[in-house]
Amino acid sequence: MSSSMASGRRADGPMASTMRPADRTRSPESSQRLLARDPTLNEEAHAVRLNVLNSSVQEARDARNSRLIMWVLTVVNVPQILAAAVILALKWTESTLCYRIQIWVLLHTIHLSLTLALEWVMYYLNGGRTNRVLQMRERYMSYLSNVKYGLDLAGLFWFLVGNMWVISDGARCDDGSTMYQLAMWMIVISYAKIFLPCILLLALLPVICFCLPCVIRILSRLQDPMRGKGATKEAINRLSTRKFAAAMFPPEDSSCCICLNDYEPQQELRVLPCEHHFHKECVDEWLIVNSTCPTCRKSIYEGTGDAPRTQEDVMMIV
Repeated sequence: MSSSMASGRRADGPMASTMRPADRTRSPESSQRLLARDPTLNEEAHAVRLNVLNSSVQEARDARNSRLIMWVLTVVNVPQILAAAVILALKWTESTLCYRIQIWVLLHTIHLSLTLALEWVMYYLNGGRTNRVLQMRERYMSYLSNVKYGLDLAGLFWFLVGNMWVISDGARCDDGSTMYQLAMWMIVISYAKIFLPCILLLALLPVICFCLPCVIRILSRLQDPMRGKGATKEAINRLSTRKFAAAMFPPEDSSCCICLNDYEPQQELRVLPCEHHFHKECVDEWLIVNSTCPTCRKSIYEGTGDAPRTQEDVMMIV
């Protein structure tokens, strides 16, 4: 949102309302004005939501570093591994027409075991805070990531093979065979792991579109300050703030792209170095999560050389 600010304008008058911007009721006139906005300004509101969605997706990709996610993976995979080990040990020598299913279950179980072990090793390296762990991470993480990528490709290929074999052998194996039932459940669980993130993402879309301030507030509460993506409170407080006045922006540019509510007289606004402006409460919550402008993605540290240290930087100093 390109700001056309009146330079040097000072705000006089009563104190700003203490009500949060996201909690205000939009009047019919403001709603009509919002619908009549310049299309480029509506595109900026869309851009804010896309940037938040991208940030949420990135958080989900990084979720493997979360102890909760690792325990969920363990709870899902370990019962499959144990059940397969028991059934394979008891049923392997039995005469059966489902030999291909036995081979698939065996190799799928080996893949689950290797993947889970590798995930825990990578979690340990990513979460370690000692110099020894940091050195191991620098030395082995690239290699482990390549191995993980190879296991993922092999797992996808073997998953497709399992689908074909289970379907083609269904007529002769689906007679109460324990091995066949195990293979079916393994495939169902694999489908759930593939499509569950997509379902969650689709469920998140309307929430981001209509309840963006709430999403940002939740993300700010979950943000780990050691990860170095969000801005520090000191850096946020150093950013420019202004009291809104009627002539400060054009009428069609007098609303916050995050909560979509119009600015009100004497309301405190945060103006970022890129000149984009938002309600102070709205953008401050976002900057805790990500130190970039929610509209144009420019860093608030750009040109200052004052970017926060990442977890690796802090640990190397320690």
